[in-house]
Amino acid sequence: MKTINKKSIVMKKDALKKTLTQINRGGATYCPLLDKDYGGTRHIAISPFPERSQVLSGRATGKMVTNYCKKNSDLFKRRFALGAWLDKSCAKTYLDVVAPIPLEKRSAAVTLGKNANQIAGFNLSNFSEIPLGGTGKFDSSITPFKERLQEALTLMVN
Repeated sequence: MKTINKKSIVMKKDALKKTLTQINRGGATYCPLLDKDYGGTRHIAISPFPERSQVLSGRATGKMVTNYCKKNSDLFKRRFALGAWLDKSCAKTYLDVVAPIPLEKRSAAVTLGKNANQIAGFNLSNFSEIPLGGTGKFDSSITPFKERLQEALTLMVN
């Protein structure tokens, strides 16, 4: 379930514990507002907001995830999900705000990811990476935030 206050969305203790386990085993895509784990569903995770990405040293901790969710609560309140994974090769945890987009809208989802200069999206139904050709960095060539936001919100609707 979700706990909402005026400032932020906070994950319940059991959801946080489960999500941390998933992140540290490889990755997780979890929507705090809907209390929904998107792993294994017919969705694609696209991170349309590289300016909101965060890379932290080491394994994910409850404090890391909680702080990230609070910091990006404006988007999590709009049904975006936390996309997070551990890169064991360099011991870094990656945190992103992702749009869970129905698999049927793959072409438009790929375009959204490319417009956000993303390296890859992720097919949540078969846990496979979708190469997008970007660098993952936020720069001046990226479509303006409001346009990416509107497109992502439109695509997230089933």
